[in-house]
Amino acid sequence: MEIKVQGELVPAALVQLGAGEEIFCEAGLMVYSDPSVRLAIRPFTQGGLGQVIRRTMVGGLPFFFHVYQGPGYAAFSRFAPGEVRTLELAAGQTVDIAEHSLLLGTNTVQYSTFYVAGTGRIGRMVGFWMDRLTGPGTIAYHGHGNILGFDLKSGEAIDIDHGALLRKDANVNVRAFNQPLGGGLTGHAMSFEALHVEGPGHLELQTVDPTNRAGTQG
Repeated sequence: MEIKVQGELVPAALVQLGAGEEIFCEAGLMVYSDPSVRLAIRPFTQGGLGQVIRRTMVGGLPFFFHVYQGPGYAAFSRFAPGEVRTLELAAGQTVDIAEHSLLLGTNTVQYSTFYVAGTGRIGRMVGFWMDRLTGPGTIAYHGHGNILGFDLKSGEAIDIDHGALLRKDANVNVRAFNQPLGGGLTGHAMSFEALHVEGPGHLELQTVDPTNRAGTQG
């Protein structure tokens, strides 16, 4: 299997599938494909019915994936400006990808999700889901705007905007917190929601918040 990144402004991942090879992705990402490529679906039932309903009805994550089976080619895009990167996962290697950022994964990649709790404030920081992917296999993912990479040592930390989080190693810890704007009751009342990220591990950020493209504080 070969994966190439096409385009610059609104990139796509072009996959060349051999006979018997397959990839999975969310619905609605395919740009074009070879007529010889077959399409199937793969239900996602991790965590039982209650968690599936919460994840799909509230979180907006897919109930099933589209599966593309070779031989042939197919191209996939998030239909938005940014960067597309591929990552070869070793056996047992696990990374976390922000929701609705994964473009595709090969069929050997194990897929699950987990929930990052919010601060309880009224607003967007009610919590969010991340995709958890474990190798062996290859994934491709989309970052809105530019992708910035950081290697955090043990105990090193960085505070980031919620929409900036793109990818992290599974052992990198992330939690939501309220950032006061000054001291006293006024500073607390005007606080905004952010994420505290702590190493060790690799972290990647995106420079455009896909949920807030106008650039205003949510």
